[in-house]
This record gives sequence, structure tokens and C-alpha cells, in this order.
Amino acid sequence: MNLNKFIDIINEYTDNWSAAGIVKFVFDVIIVAIVILLLYFLLRKKVKAIRIFIFIFAYFLVYAVIYILGLSMSATILSFLAFWSFGIFIIVYNQDIKHFIDNSFKVSKTDNAFTSVEEKKNLINIIMKTIEFLSKRQIGALITIEREDNLNTYIGKAITINGDITAELLSSLFIEGTATHDGAVIIRKNKIMCAGAYYPSTDKFDVPKFLGTRHRAAIGISERYDAFTVVVSEETGNISTTLDGVINLELSLARVEEMLDKYIPFK
Repeated sequence: MNLNKFIDIINEYTDNWSAAGIVKFVFDVIIVAIVILLLYFLLRKKVKAIRIFIFIFAYFLVYAVIYILGLSMSATILSFLAFWSFGIFIIVYNQDIKHFIDNSFKVSKTDNAFTSVEEKKNLINIIMKTIEFLSKRQIGALITIEREDNLNTYIGKAITINGDITAELLSSLFIEGTATHDGAVIIRKNKIMCAGAYYPSTDKFDVPKFLGTRHRAAIGISERYDAFTVVVSEETGNISTTLDGVINLELSLARVEEMLDKYIPFK
């Protein structure tokens, strides 16, 4: 399309550059730009599913308004984007779709809520004592506390422990040279279910490049399950946590303790 033809199309669309036509054209362009930016954000950030559904609802609402107002340029472009976006979403969110399908055909919930304040506090004290010990010595660790979603898929493929949790046992599982050093420990209530568990790494695009495999695995498991994970960096000794696909970096011990108290389920 040459420039003169493009100008002719704009001229026709704006009714010979009438004031109403120009307003209509500008409004059309703004809507298209906003939709494209929102699509880019969804694909770039990999947001939660609920926000995708909200976006889809808003998309159809905007399309209805555009149809009523007769904004043909926006309607054409939005139709084109809807067709191609479906395939792109399938590619970008394939792991999330697979996880949803897998969990739709099996019971994946477990009652892990504590009924005793003392038992919950004891678990928190053990975890805090362990991560403080590991952090000071820059011993890498990946500790996952199971919440409502059970992690049997990973427990079954790891080294079975199924023993009462103690700080000594938990710490020893991450000592360099042991078979469980690089994997994750999964805790269910006051028991260590397994060690040496390996999680799928996140495929987010915006994860900081300085984060290693432990941190990426911690984000990955939190994207698929509601588990709460504590990570100790082997390089720096810094402590991080993950939940719902979000990682909190370089936390103080006091902050980690607050988060454990908040996210470990209690009736």
C-alpha cells in the first residue's frame, strides 16, 4: 500500500477530515494501542489465570462497544488479534494448561492445617533454626511446605523420608556431598515427606538473570501449586520465598518467620 492510497483511506474513514471523523479515528487508534499493550503485558509477564479471564471478558465488552460505535478499524484489528492470540496463548501458557488438565481428573487437595498452636510454632521454630544455620554457612537449600495442594507427584519420585521433622535432620539433608543436597525437601505438617525432589523450572521471561536453578525451581512449583517455599542461596546465603508464582528476595529472618506464620495453614 503506497502513501497516497493510505491517505485516501484515512480521508474516507474520517469523512474528509471532519472534526467528528478525526475524533473517531483518534479514539479508534487509542483503543487498538491499549489492546496491543495489554496483550503484550499478558504474554510478557505470564499473569495469573483469573486476570486472563478478566482480560477476555473486557476484550469482548470493548469489541461490543466498538461494534455499536461503528469503529471499523478497531473491529478489524481486534478480530485479527483474537485469531492469532489464541494460538500464542496456547504456546505461552502450555504448562499452566497441562497442570489444569492434570488436576481436573484427580483429587489433589490435602488437609494440612494445624489444629494446635504449639505444633505450628514448633514447625516454624525448626524451619527458622535450620535456615539460619544454612544461611550463615552459605549452604544452598530448597524447603517446600505443603499447604492445600498435595505434592504427591514429586514426593513419589524423590527419596522417601516420612519422618518427624527436626532441625538436625532437615539441615543434614542439604549438606554438600549428600544425595539430597541439590533437590528440595517437602514438608507435610510436622513430617519431612521426602528429600531430593526436583521441580519444573519456571519459564517466565522476567526472572532476574542472577537467580540460579533453585530459585527458578521454587518459582516453578509455586506457579503450579499453592505450596510455600523457602530458598537459601548457595552463593550469598540470602533467603528468599515463593508463593503463587512470586518470589520475594533477600528477606530478613524476622520477615521469613512472619511469612511462615501467615502461610502455614491453621484451623
